[in-house]
Amino acid sequence: MSDATPAEAERTAGTAADWRVREATERDVPAVAAAVAELLVELSGGGPDAAELEEATKLLTGDKGEGTLLVAEVGGEGRIVGVLAASWQHAIHVPGRYGTIQDLWVHPDWRSRAIGRDLIDAYCEIARRKGAKRLEVGLPRESFERLAATGAFYLANGFEHLGPRMRRKL
Repeated sequence: MSDATPAEAERTAGTAADWRVREATERDVPAVAAAVAELLVELSGGGPDAAELEEATKLLTGDKGEGTLLVAEVGGEGRIVGVLAASWQHAIHVPGRYGTIQDLWVHPDWRSRAIGRDLIDAYCEIARRKGAKRLEVGLPRESFERLAATGAFYLANGFEHLGPRMRRKL
């Protein structure tokens, strides 16, 4: 008998056969924008409006030179339960191309089923094909209540600490 609550047991019951990871298409734009909006609410209480998120999503679906947009969808339903958005970067200190994961979201009911891992693995394959030498990801703010779990997730998926990042809004 498991000590997991019914919700936890349900969360871990799915298998990779229940979903598939694929590149997003223009048809996915509204669902991806809504998913990222949910992520932003979870991380910081909110973000840009829906129209701005949809415009940014269209850019990634339409221009593979900008980055990669992957979705995990439930088999047969077409419902998106995971999103990974990443951009391609060039820097002097990293000879060649590298990728930066900008957004990674898994629907709360589908977490702890390896969807995030599958999205990262799919992105790694694309990055290797494009000649990227490494991938980076920024962690949420220190005030995010699940920061330790988020960091542990990335460490378990092959990332290592790089250092804190800062930003300046313009």
